[in-house]
Amino acid sequence: MPDIYGYEVTEERAQKTLKRFFEGPVNMLDTSRNYGFGKSEELIGLAIEKNGGWPKDFVLSTKLDRNMETGNFDAKQARKSFDESLTTLKLDKIDILHLHDPEHTSDISEITKKDGALDELFKIKEEGLVKAVGLAMGRIDIMFPILKDWDFDVLINHNRFTLLNRQADEMYNYAAKKRYSHYKCCTVCRGSSCKRF
Repeated sequence: MPDIYGYEVTEERAQKTLKRFFEGPVNMLDTSRNYGFGKSEELIGLAIEKNGGWPKDFVLSTKLDRNMETGNFDAKQARKSFDESLTTLKLDKIDILHLHDPEHTSDISEITKKDGALDELFKIKEEGLVKAVGLAMGRIDIMFPILKDWDFDVLINHNRFTLLNRQADEMYNYAAKKRYSHYKCCTVCRGSSCKRF
């Protein structure tokens, strides 16, 4: 994504980085169907193949994405995005699957309505194809109401919960209370004993 970051990563450099990742202490990798318009998952899929598969006890997170040309993000597009991720990553299951950037869709109701993209996300989990589902986006005014209506396992908010920007404080506090109440987790374990993964 040189237009965003100002430089391009060669395939050789990407594979060396991913090889080192598989050898190192970090055990979680997050990507998206639309990062680099699919190139991110392609490079990761190649690295997984070279590694002989996804390592045990590592966590892979990817995302359901809208059609980047049309902005469409209905249930059919959500499933298409997921199927493309599985094919490209050369896997039959994913650890964490997020619904990604709904604020950029052409029609938010495609996501939130009955049998929309969110229903499809949770259906994928029910089918046993992912261990956890999440919501990854920026705008809190859209994210918070969605969070109140759905029981996500994981949340990512882009740039609204940093050392300098605390706009997402209320939302994360709400999410923590909702999760602990729903799963009866204690605040000490933070869910670590729940065997969610």
